[in-house]
Amino acid sequence: MKKSAGIAVVIVIASTLFVNAQEKKFGVLGGLNYANIRGDRAESINNSWRLAYHLGVFSNFSLSDKIALEPRVLFSSKGFNDEMDLGAFDNHSRIPVKPVKYATRNSYLSIPMLFKYKLMNNLSLDLGPEIAFLLYSKDVVTKVDGEGYFAKGDVLHERSGDFFVDYGAMAGVTFYFTTKAFVQLNYFHGLSNLRREITIIESTENNSVLQLSLGYLIF
Repeated sequence: MKKSAGIAVVIVIASTLFVNAQEKKFGVLGGLNYANIRGDRAESINNSWRLAYHLGVFSNFSLSDKIALEPRVLFSSKGFNDEMDLGAFDNHSRIPVKPVKYATRNSYLSIPMLFKYKLMNNLSLDLGPEIAFLLYSKDVVTKVDGEGYFAKGDVLHERSGDFFVDYGAMAGVTFYFTTKAFVQLNYFHGLSNLRREITIIESTENNSVLQLSLGYLIF
């Protein structure tokens, strides 16, 4: 209920700002995600940063000479890299093997809404919320050291995201090469607990994503 109310408030504010915007622009953007998780679960596994991507469209609404609103709709891949010991079993005794490395790939429909403050003509400071809907998730083997039951490319786990809502805050800076082209670096700090499974010990897992984007204003 709280998530639905939050989404509704964001939509109402965005609609009001859109109507009052002095100038409206639209474009495309894409780039790299450097994704990981933080929280209790991150302290108990061998997680590391995962290189992924994002792409989508955006609009830019000037609210004043210094302030603009930039909502985006992105397909964004997040998650993390991990490794675990998938030892074999022989006569009820476990035979240890070298770790199997895999990547947790979480695909989202992300909707960041950035407020941009112009520091200089070609540089802005960006800050705002992001709401993301999980489309699907899977764990894919990326490397196998030694013989075992798994090979590179095997899918260990695959599941529907059921449009689970992840939300958080985003902050960054944008540098404009020209009036139409720009590069942006930002960081997404996830606040929604991704650990939805019922476990004996409660734990937290939140998204952390560094994002490097290239954008271009079409009109």
